[in-house]
Amino acid sequence: MKFLDILYPKRCALCDCVVSGREHPVCLQCRDEVKPITGPRCLRCSKPIDSDEKEVCLDCERHEFSFDCGFAAFLYCGKIKASIARYKYGGRQEYGRFYGEMLNLFASSYVTCWKPEVLIPVPVHAGKLSKRGYNQAKVLADVLGEIWGIPVDSRSMKRKKKTRAQKNLDPAERRRNLREAFTLVQEIRYKIVVLVDDIYTTGSTVETLARLLKEHGVEKVYFLTVCIGRGL
Repeated sequence: MKFLDILYPKRCALCDCVVSGREHPVCLQCRDEVKPITGPRCLRCSKPIDSDEKEVCLDCERHEFSFDCGFAAFLYCGKIKASIARYKYGGRQEYGRFYGEMLNLFASSYVTCWKPEVLIPVPVHAGKLSKRGYNQAKVLADVLGEIWGIPVDSRSMKRKKKTRAQKNLDPAERRRNLREAFTLVQEIRYKIVVLVDDIYTTGSTVETLARLLKEHGVEKVYFLTVCIGRGL
């Protein structure tokens, strides 16, 4: 065993148990838990839907969104939900490599069709960034940018307003909470953008950013997330 592995042991990205290099990034016991979304999906937001005859979920039927469409690899439940919590709040930014590899496995065909010029991670407020030490969306975007050879722009958009935690709010409250939360700090020259985040729930954050980008000349806005809530 290498000395650095003793000081900083590798951990399973799902259960956080210490693993050998051979098992990393997911231990043998957790591999059956790596279950991507299968079956019919909403063509807009990627949520699972019950029927092949439907094209969009109930949420996308009810709301007009500025983003064009997106993709999420997993449902936000079970071990992946606990994993995301550690990634976001528990300092496990190394999980970003596993999430990036999973999105590369399941989302590459979408990205090839979208032909994005840039990946933009959803920005976090400076206060949260200072407390957390990293932006989990940027960590993920950097991994994806490295894999796909796509530039990552984490400077053009800024979160100027410290908002309440989205997870405790209903959809209407989420939209109000995010109003005027983001701003552009430099001119956007891209026409096709992919937003990157860890979780899609109601789509309020992605919608707010997509609308802002399109107001400044972006023609197509897509999104990639590790997880998506089942929603409506």
